[in-house]
Amino acid sequence: MNFIGNQSVANFLQLSFENGTFSHAYCLIGASQVGKRTLANQLAANILGVSVAGLATNPDYVYVERLEDEKTGKKKKEISADQIRQVREKFYNSSWLNGYKVIVLDEAELLNEESANAFLKILEEPPAKSIIFILTEDDNLLLPTIRSRCQCLEMSPVSDTEILQFLRSLNCHESQAHEIIKLAWGRPGKAKALLENNEKYSQNFEEQRRFEKILQSPIYERWALMDEVLNEKGGLIKTKEKLEPILESWIMFWRDLMINDLVNGKKYQRNIDQTNKIKNMLAANVNSKLAIEQLLTNIY
Repeated sequence: MNFIGNQSVANFLQLSFENGTFSHAYCLIGASQVGKRTLANQLAANILGVSVAGLATNPDYVYVERLEDEKTGKKKKEISADQIRQVREKFYNSSWLNGYKVIVLDEAELLNEESANAFLKILEEPPAKSIIFILTEDDNLLLPTIRSRCQCLEMSPVSDTEILQFLRSLNCHESQAHEIIKLAWGRPGKAKALLENNEKYSQNFEEQRRFEKILQSPIYERWALMDEVLNEKGGLIKTKEKLEPILESWIMFWRDLMINDLVNGKKYQRNIDQTNKIKNMLAANVNSKLAIEQLLTNIY
């Protein structure tokens, strides 16, 4: 199987299927773009006997993700119960090819209470010859009853050496590859996205520089460094939309520091918790400027 990193997890799942010891449900846990969806889709393709590209038109494959809001064009904040009911109806139909049926549920932590309970019913009474892959960044955000019905497998950040080899295989220039590795935080999907999109690469590079400056600056200078974002024209909503990916980047920077500096792990975890707290405050329509000032005051 052509997969980057977490080879032990990939081999375990592949051998389980080949030996007939496959569980009916697996929960793949790991950071965004570490390879959860890629692995689940490669396995689904093997199980259904098609190419990964052929999954999109295969009637025995069901992929579940957040839908787009028709008004804003952006993804909704949750996976709805209606979506899960539609999945259940499709999943319980007979297989078109009298073989397996596969569900891949992405961002499972974004199930709301109603949709989580609806999905639980699928896990409790799965149809024969069915396999379910649940993908999540944090299994603690899942219903305990969902987690308990899955075999949970952790997917760790991928080593710099493996990502370097991966980028070389994509004909990435050596010097750029090393810069991308610094921004990818052990995530092959992130590395590939940065290589393919110069704008994203530049934005991530500049965000890392801003993050490093903030850590080295006194509080009043930290606020000045964020003024560009907080004072952007376009109103409150636009400001919050710009802050969300910035805060996501900061969380990944903290995680990267924590992995490489276990001595200060508790400090970095506290900063991650503080950043997540501010993300939740922004989602609840708290004043952006006050929320960010609180964060910049409390991180260290």
